Amino acid sequence: MVSFADIEAAESVVRPIVHTTPLLSSRTLDERSANAVVLKAENLQRIGAFKIRGAYNKIAGLSSSERARGVVAHSSGNHAQGVALASRLLGVKAAIVMSKDSPPNKVEATRAYGGEVVFSENSTDDRERVAAELEKEYGYIPVPPFDDEKIIAGQGTVTVEIARSLSSLDYLVVPVGGGGLIAGSAIAAKHLFPGIKVIGVETEAANDCAQSFRKKEIVKIPPPNTIADGMRTQSVGKRNFEIIMKYVDDVITVTDDQVIETMKFLLERMKTVAEPTGAVAPAAVLFNILSVSNKRVCAIISGGNVSLKKLGEYLSR
Repeated sequence: MVSFADIEAAESVVRPIVHTTPLLSSRTLDERSANAVVLKAENLQRIGAFKIRGAYNKIAGLSSSERARGVVAHSSGNHAQGVALASRLLGVKAAIVMSKDSPPNKVEATRAYGGEVVFSENSTDDRERVAAELEKEYGYIPVPPFDDEKIIAGQGTVTVEIARSLSSLDYLVVPVGGGGLIAGSAIAAKHLFPGIKVIGVETEAANDCAQSFRKKEIVKIPPPNTIADGMRTQSVGKRNFEIIMKYVDDVITVTDDQVIETMKFLLERMKTVAEPTGAVAPAAVLFNILSVSNKRVCAIISGGNVSLKKLGEYLSR
């Protein structure tokens, strides 16, 4: 299992590369949630999401002979961009498998960062299948989106940054896709903030982790129909689930409509753009799905990569 020492080591690797993203606050958000809230703005991170952290930590840890072989990854969008940029920074060839229904802006950005995009059908299973075929054919080194110790440790550096700015915290609220961010964040949070509760958040349609958490075994769901494309994974990773069961206190859900209202709130009141997945954890706070009051709460805005066309559609609902 990943340790806090692994996250500290990852932090020393990624710190020269990533942005130290700010903590945002809003008096209105405090009043509506009845808590003292800050939002960790990873939507302002390089590539517009936290994913650069894990991708860079993984690829930087490869040997020179492994880097020479190139890497392959599969992703609906943000991991794709993270791997593409990390590979370019480290001089490594990157092939990225993306679903045909991946957001066009994320596909374009992945290519702009230097990734070679290969399309698959619209499911996690097919992305994994195509990536495995490329790995076998060309000898690429796989860079998994979440079920990997280096990836998990890299994502945990988000919470190390939070602790540099906050001396105490009662709740850390984290979005859950495949589980990389919440796994790394939970390990770091439990080490840095004694007594803290770590809460995972999914959309209702993408509630595989919530089901798994309650059944105490990994539940795989059909490809979920949710606006949060970063949550269209069908199950959390094995390593991630082990960490979640050890360190996470609860996994809750929000509706797509609540996510859209939160995107509007973040834009209108806090002047920050979040993609749907990025607004999931703040939605749980804004609508007080946590059912707590007078607590010090930090929610992670995991990304801001939403196209102007889609943003306009969401805001007009």
